[in-house]
Amino acid sequence: MLEASFHLRRAGQYGHTPASRPSLPLQQLKPFSAVRSPVQLGRVIAASSKFGVFSAGNSICLRLGLSAMATVAAAPPKLATACVGHGEKLPEEYVKKIPKTDAEILNFFLCFLADQGLPDVAVFVNGGYVRDLLLGKEPDDLDLSLCLRDCAAEITVATLLHLMESYVEKHPEFGITTFKNATILSNESKDKQLDTFKAHFTNTEGIKTEVDVMPTIGEEKYEGDSRIPIRDQRGSPEEDALRRDLTIGALLMRVKRGSGPSTSSASLQYELLDFYGGVDDIRKGILRSPYPHGRNPAELQELVLRAREEKELAAALGIDSMPADEASQVLWWGKVLMDDPLRICRALRFAAKFHFDLHPSFWQAVPFALEPLRTKVAGSRKDTEYQKIGGYGFQASVEFYELAFTRTFGPGEGKLRLAAGLLGGVDHKSKPKTLSEVRSFDLQMFRDFASKLQSLTKADASELVGGLMAAAIAATKFEGNDTPTSEFTRACDGMCVSNATREAGLSPLSASLKMAAHPPPSTSFDCAVADACGVSAEELARHVQVWEGMQDCNARSGPERLTTCRRSLALAMLQRRVPEGLAREVEASFQALSFVRPAVRGAVLSAKGVLEVPNPLKRQVMLLFEVSLRLLRYDAPVEDAESLLKLFEAMPKLRSAFSDSVWMEQDGKTLKSEFQPPKRGGGKDAKRSKASG
Repeated sequence: MLEASFHLRRAGQYGHTPASRPSLPLQQLKPFSAVRSPVQLGRVIAASSKFGVFSAGNSICLRLGLSAMATVAAAPPKLATACVGHGEKLPEEYVKKIPKTDAEILNFFLCFLADQGLPDVAVFVNGGYVRDLLLGKEPDDLDLSLCLRDCAAEITVATLLHLMESYVEKHPEFGITTFKNATILSNESKDKQLDTFKAHFTNTEGIKTEVDVMPTIGEEKYEGDSRIPIRDQRGSPEEDALRRDLTIGALLMRVKRGSGPSTSSASLQYELLDFYGGVDDIRKGILRSPYPHGRNPAELQELVLRAREEKELAAALGIDSMPADEASQVLWWGKVLMDDPLRICRALRFAAKFHFDLHPSFWQAVPFALEPLRTKVAGSRKDTEYQKIGGYGFQASVEFYELAFTRTFGPGEGKLRLAAGLLGGVDHKSKPKTLSEVRSFDLQMFRDFASKLQSLTKADASELVGGLMAAAIAATKFEGNDTPTSEFTRACDGMCVSNATREAGLSPLSASLKMAAHPPPSTSFDCAVADACGVSAEELARHVQVWEGMQDCNARSGPERLTTCRRSLALAMLQRRVPEGLAREVEASFQALSFVRPAVRGAVLSAKGVLEVPNPLKRQVMLLFEVSLRLLRYDAPVEDAESLLKLFEAMPKLRSAFSDSVWMEQDGKTLKSEFQPPKRGGGKDAKRSKASG
């Protein structure tokens, strides 16, 4: 589990400068996630106490770690093995993973800049592209940074890309047929006033490639109490790397031209720039933020902590008493998270994706940004991250929810949890809608619920996210008196989730309530059908309740496993909420009604001369058909007058139960009073009374 395999090394161990950082084979250092025994875990817990990671309130997390050792062995990603370090040429093992189309675009950029009289403008590939290369994967999502710090003020990314369109037309030898410069990447980029654009390339083979292009961003400054930084867009590569949220995404790769024809990408050379230990962190399977090594923590506090509440929190966390490197790591990560609290969600997503461990300083930094994450971040942005986690599969999704609901941290006794900040958010009307604070969480109950969803795959991301969220909420006691259904609905509203995600959790929650509800009084029709099935009227009423709950779990689209998982989850939720006797009764009904047979067609309700059902009774008749045929284990189709006659010939008692005489008066035209729908508005007398009032 994620909780069971945190790296608990002191932050000072990662304070290497590029010059002193060793260049080692990536396979040499084994990720701590490989530690699996309770003895090893105990050593980790002992070491972690020095850092203040585990508080008194974390005993559940420690038990979680110990129990998880026996059952879960999260495999770290397959790491590449070639030696590479800061300032070194990228080995061929990695270069060959770069797609041909990307190399052609990189070569084109270099030639274009040279032809504009800017051969010294450095071009860097950044972000996850470099990380994926070092993990031995073929990367995608090409992002480029141009270092314009020595250029004239009028030279910007915007002006360069404006010139690029005509350059493409004049130079077909590069194999690029069309180029389009899109608008600024996002509203967020607009707010930050970044010189950032998305370039669209199409080559002669018709392959389309999108490339995000921006300048290297330098020092960030703040005005007053604002948390929106003013960014220097003439920064150095090292400054640009420092603003990234994780070291494994702060890696840069400078692209240079070697000898050879200008139109050939084969001569390109790639230099790795690793200013903040990203390669070491990939080797060790750890996630942490870059931070400025050697900077005085007091200076960082002055820069990072803008509000009085932030300074008070820092004091409560004991940052002043930490070693300098640890304090700097926590403060800078706190800054990174406060600048964009969604980065908390991103860190958890990368932990799930790569089976990497969160550095202990993460839990010291999160309190600075937890409340803004809860009440100021658009919930739809959070949901985007969680859908990606769902795409990593069942185990990664379970670990995410366990971490969100079990991990406690913060000052004092450490009673903060992530769940209320993660689930929910600011909706499309700019209103925050989130979970209530967690009072307690039943881990074993959650695992029992989650086990019902094990057959879901990576293709069922929305189903995993919604189903497991409902499972976690149902296993939680919250501050306040809202029901699990209300908590789930509010979180979904805040995150603006899809209908698929909402239904994946809401249907089992609602179905479990419906199956446990007290059935309504039986009618003479119910009694007749019960007699035909050989059960009591009360038993039949329970069967109908259970069947309606099972129907609530039907997935509107997708494979049958979605419906099966929802029904199993609903039953598990019910078994935890009702007395044992009722639980056994419902489970027996559930099993009986799981008998597989074709659905009854609505056409049989208007089979002239055989069965003609009045409109007010059609729903009830269909329900009793579906239930009774399963109880009687009748598997032949019932879809028209002919098949209905065959059913009645085989089941004479059922024919009597579904006779007109059961619900019609002797005149054959009037519904018996017990089957007549209630009058709306109380009738004419009520209307007169209301009007006179």
